[in-house]
Amino acid sequence: MPVRVKTLSFDRSLYAIAAGLIAFALAMASGNALLQDPDVFSHLAVGRWILAHRVVPDHDVFSHSMPGTPWIAHEWLSEVLMAWLFAAFGWAGLVVAAGLCFATAMALLTAALLRWLEPLPTAVAVAVAIAMCFPHLLARPHVVSYPFLVGWTIVLVAARDAERAPSLWWALLMLAWANVHGSFLFGLVLAALFAAEAAFAATDVRATLRALRAWLPFCLLALGAALVTPHTIDGLTYPIQHARLDYVLSWINEWQSPNMQQLQPIEAWILLVLLGALFLGWRLPITRIAMLLLLLHMALKHQRHGELLGLLAPLLAAPALAPQLRRGPRIMPAFPSLAAGAALVAAIAALWSLPRIGIAQDYAPVAALRAADEANLAGPVFNDYGFGGYLMFVGRPVFIDGRLDMYGDDLLRSFNDTTNLPRLLDDRRVEWTLLRPSSPHLALLDRLAGWRRLYSDDTAVVHVRTGDAAGSGKR
Repeated sequence: MPVRVKTLSFDRSLYAIAAGLIAFALAMASGNALLQDPDVFSHLAVGRWILAHRVVPDHDVFSHSMPGTPWIAHEWLSEVLMAWLFAAFGWAGLVVAAGLCFATAMALLTAALLRWLEPLPTAVAVAVAIAMCFPHLLARPHVVSYPFLVGWTIVLVAARDAERAPSLWWALLMLAWANVHGSFLFGLVLAALFAAEAAFAATDVRATLRALRAWLPFCLLALGAALVTPHTIDGLTYPIQHARLDYVLSWINEWQSPNMQQLQPIEAWILLVLLGALFLGWRLPITRIAMLLLLLHMALKHQRHGELLGLLAPLLAAPALAPQLRRGPRIMPAFPSLAAGAALVAAIAALWSLPRIGIAQDYAPVAALRAADEANLAGPVFNDYGFGGYLMFVGRPVFIDGRLDMYGDDLLRSFNDTTNLPRLLDDRRVEWTLLRPSSPHLALLDRLAGWRRLYSDDTAVVHVRTGDAAGSGKR
């Protein structure tokens, strides 16, 4: 059995509170950076639509390019919560909520690790987890899933450590998780992996059967709970269908592999693990090694999965590493209280940034839309991908937005094909365009017959159809 650290429950709680407050302070200090993503606007638009119509849409109601197309609003519950928070507290409400979800996950992680590890290795593991999450820390539904991911894994690890199956009550966590974010599918996979580990660790056939009989009801109940969504089986298969969009996933930055020519938190993680394995001689059971390799593969394939590696790897490894790690230096009895107090001061100080939190200007072409309204441009628009969320937010039908699982590879290819732009504008009956100054389409639009530049600033450029076959100049 793994050696547990005899950390007082009160001290564990103080450490967990300190970790949560530090995570919250870091999130608050980031401020507007948590809103720097076009999908923040689109999630708000979807949530407001659901609240207004009292139904979860199963088809597109926001675009003019694919109206009525089947669509899975798989994050509907998070989006409703976001819309309510925004209506009640504005942009600051979204930032605070994201910070609280982040803080809760880190507090849970700290409290769980202290069951096995000393405070020093726990602090290192939590610091690495924070670093792994931070590049993707945004006021979006995936942050709401952080406490679910950590809490679910804690339940599974604790059950295996006690050589039993989790309580069936914990399977009902999927009722909420499956409606919050698509990461619930990984939670189901993780439960199946732990069940397989229990069977693998059994000493004989009878023990294997007992392990499977213990874990099977939990896994089946979790699967059934995951089906309790407005989309039932379609919601369960959505993450699988999304993973098949090769062109989409290769084009979106967060779904690309980490760019190792830049500083990446995953590099620090890999170096730390290699140091522990090669110099300190860390050893893990083969089943936990397999789970860690799966997480590492996911993080190297898609950088947005780095948070899974950072949050879950310490929990998977801690029980086996506990007897291998030397006890750290003794700490003074008052240290947990001092750490929690310092973290509280940092969190309160970070809250002073709230009045400065506002709309994410990089993805909100406010002045350009004002110019379009003044020119009475109400027809179909060809918009930049990054502006799709804001157009949804202000109630304008979009050509494309962050819901690329619905638009698919073909439309995205057509959107990016500059040579096909004239035909695309005609076929879709586009009357005006709203693009970034860096868009490759602008050079063609400035020369294209029947189009002229109406407005431009540092955020967006508007072109309008003139109907003049000979073209016209710019303004």
